[in-house]
Amino acid sequence: MMADTPCKLGHFPGKKASQAAEERGKWETKKEFILSVAGAIIGLGNVWRFPYLCYKNGGGAFFIPYFLFLITCGVPLFVLETSLGQYTSQGGIMCWRKICPLFEGMGYASQIIIFYGNISYVVILAWAFLYLFSSFSGNLPWANCNNTWNTGTSF
Repeated sequence: MMADTPCKLGHFPGKKASQAAEERGKWETKKEFILSVAGAIIGLGNVWRFPYLCYKNGGGAFFIPYFLFLITCGVPLFVLETSLGQYTSQGGIMCWRKICPLFEGMGYASQIIIFYGNISYVVILAWAFLYLFSSFSGNLPWANCNNTWNTGTSF
């Protein structure tokens, strides 16, 4: 092994201790961490979209490939991401750089995916707020077919 090869995970040659980033905060208890992770996992799609997709794709028969995918791909990737973040105490981009600088692109790709996912989430929430605030009016826009957006075939 060469003398100048870094053996420690996250060791970058040439960086001094004074230049290192400040240490990130830690979870106080395991319960706090579990609740935070559960809040990130359980979202609008689980409550609103998943039952519809189950019904649309065959009901109970949909659960077989769903659970197969969940066990073989979903849970292992979730555990990988969570343990990598806990082990390195870094964010989604820097934790991959600590493992291998070439993997930094995976961190950027995941951030782009999250960005586009959040766009659709914001649109769905905007629709929900539109209907919520519209429901407070005396005349509901969807109560009759005398609106400008209705066509001749509207029910």
